[in-house]
Amino acid sequence: MGDLVFAAGQIASDFSTGVPPEARVDPAFPYYGSDIKRQTRYVLENLARTFEAAGTSLGQVVKAQVFHTDLANFDGFDEVWREFFPSPPPRTTVGTTGLLVPGCLVEIDLVAAMP
Repeated sequence: MGDLVFAAGQIASDFSTGVPPEARVDPAFPYYGSDIKRQTRYVLENLARTFEAAGTSLGQVVKAQVFHTDLANFDGFDEVWREFFPSPPPRTTVGTTGLLVPGCLVEIDLVAAMP
């Protein structure tokens, strides 16, 4: 296991105020963007920084698990996912009734190999 980096349970939360403003649609402009796309991007950008700090990258991801509070969000999620993973790793996608922080729509769990 020394050649793998595990990043479990990443959600769009600062764990202080809940879902941060950059991960949700501005209520004053509700037709600009989507919450699932913003949350997915927020989580994947955090994971990219996490893997970089560990000496690897999203390009080295070998396994993904994704949990959605509403599978109707899958299309918006997958659109952002494909930006980060042009050649996607194996992924399990699961619907769930809720996540740790209210308002979070997606949780992403990744395993990456060291280069």
